[in-house]
Amino acid sequence: MRKNALLVAFAVALLFIGTGCDTLVTLDKPTVSAEAVSSGATLRLTWTTVTDAKSYEITTDDSTYSTTSTSFDVTTPTGTIAVRAVNGNDMSDPATIDCKVVETSSLVLYGISDANADDPSGLTFTASGSASALSLADANKASIDFVCDDQQSSVTPVGLINAGDYVWSQNSKLNTLMDAGTTDFDAFELAASTGYTTQLTTGTNGVYAIWLSSSATWTTTDHFVKAKVISVEQPSSTYYKVTLRLAYQKIGGLRWLVN
Repeated sequence: MRKNALLVAFAVALLFIGTGCDTLVTLDKPTVSAEAVSSGATLRLTWTTVTDAKSYEITTDDSTYSTTSTSFDVTTPTGTIAVRAVNGNDMSDPATIDCKVVETSSLVLYGISDANADDPSGLTFTASGSASALSLADANKASIDFVCDDQQSSVTPVGLINAGDYVWSQNSKLNTLMDAGTTDFDAFELAASTGYTTQLTTGTNGVYAIWLSSSATWTTTDHFVKAKVISVEQPSSTYYKVTLRLAYQKIGGLRWLVN
């Protein structure tokens, strides 16, 4: 009887081996850092090795990639990136990087010819990426990025001028902007790396790339924005009123502008 039992146990063991069953592996979610490189055109992902991982899968809005390295460069603008550790059929939960812009759907600026000093002529952005309109009161001047100007001949009849271009002791910013060459705000997904100016006339339906910087060269402390002029109005013969739609890339230095 004992001999028969041993034979049965041996047969069961062979059957188990023959099925080729995989051992379930529990993989930790990667801890991922993201940094803009290549003057803001590329987002470099890096992560620490995940125990038992054989490879890593990177998923963007449009593509899926695989690597055995612990870094990967995403070169095409995308709204979301997911990184997973992989071992055969087993996969970790995704580490997600949100690359979408922070949108302000409507913001009103008044030309500096407006006699009401409380009407906001200054454009700035909060730490979270929301756009804000400020008056040109001295207390606000250090925070302002651009001024809606309807006096300077360089932006006739109305446009945006870098706040650092004014003779304000509180502000030395080197912000710039350029015409994106389109009227399609949503389809504009990558700001250019050159071609910017500190003063530009802005017209209805125009889409513009904005480069926020305190230096003359690209750094990862810079931020990029896309803006669309929804309307240009002239409430009176003395001043203009501009309504903007704005979208701010919160990842420092990254030129991607995906909604």
